[in-house]
Amino acid sequence: MALPPKLIGPAISLITGLITSTTMSFVGLALNYGFQPDFAVRWLRAAATSYLVVVPMLVIVIPRIQRFVMRQAGLPTR
Repeated sequence: MALPPKLIGPAISLITGLITSTTMSFVGLALNYGFQPDFAVRWLRAAATSYLVVVPMLVIVIPRIQRFVMRQAGLPTR
C-alpha cells in the first residue's frame, strides 16, 4: 500500500521526531545524569516528553523547510 502524498509530511515528522527525541534524550541524560540504576525509566520518560513536544513542531516546520529548499533548487513547489 502506497502512502498518499498528503501524509508524506506528517510521516516524516513522526519518524524524524522519534529518532531525534530518543537519541537526544539518551545522550543528554547519559552526559548529565550518568548511567544510574533508574536510567532506563528516566530515559523513556524524557524521550516520551520530548517526542510530544517535537512532533507538533516538526509538523509545522518541515513543510516550510521543504518549500524553501525546493525554491532554492529551482523546483516547483506545491
